[in-house]
Amino acid sequence: MRPFIRRRAWIIVILLGVVLGGRLPGPAWGAEPVDVRAGPTNQKAVALTFDDGPSPVYTPQIMALFKKYQAHGTFFVMGQRVEQHPALVLGLIKAGHEVGNHSFSHPRFTGIAQPCREQELERTAVDLDLLGCPLSQRLFRPPYSAYDDRLKTYLAHTHRRLVLWSIDSGDWRGLAAPAIINNVLNRVRNGSIIIFHDNDENGRADRHPTVEALSIILPALKAAGYRMVTVSELLSGHGSPCRPGRTQD
Repeated sequence: MRPFIRRRAWIIVILLGVVLGGRLPGPAWGAEPVDVRAGPTNQKAVALTFDDGPSPVYTPQIMALFKKYQAHGTFFVMGQRVEQHPALVLGLIKAGHEVGNHSFSHPRFTGIAQPCREQELERTAVDLDLLGCPLSQRLFRPPYSAYDDRLKTYLAHTHRRLVLWSIDSGDWRGLAAPAIINNVLNRVRNGSIIIFHDNDENGRADRHPTVEALSIILPALKAAGYRMVTVSELLSGHGSPCRPGRTQD
């Protein structure tokens, strides 16, 4: 992504926020809840999700495992890493994975002012949009799972869903692979949204245990009859992630 294009797009977002008083236009989601923790239980499908990436070390390894087992996931990426590794994000989209917004620099949203929250969210949204997947920014996962009603109102106003989870793999705690495997396979149910991490906020985490655990979890879920789909597919039952240069109505 060319730096001058990125800066120009970001300036437009800031100016738009100033003109509109810090809010972007758009109706709310209506009757649909803004925040989701799991999908429907009437289908044997689960969504594997990943926070804090992309990582040039671990994300490609995870992608390779997903390809091996014909699975897809949702990756909630940090904007500053999108700018550092745009090719990785394009690779995720091309492979059929979903890319969601995890803020630009991973602050605790309940500890920063609303204009800062919106800048964190919208800058990442612009970065994703410039990579050709406009609907990517419709899914948002707050860092540290920290959110409040004001954030939910903003997300609804801008056509976004706040995506949490029903199963925590625990990999962020530095667990070994067997513990991660047990956390997932002993608790998985129809409609589960499972959280993993392919990086951390500082870019220094060892995610080899996550990759090792996935090499067991993916074939086990497949053998049990689960479809491993994106969050949007899980929630809709028939959706498909967008690809470079393609938008959805």
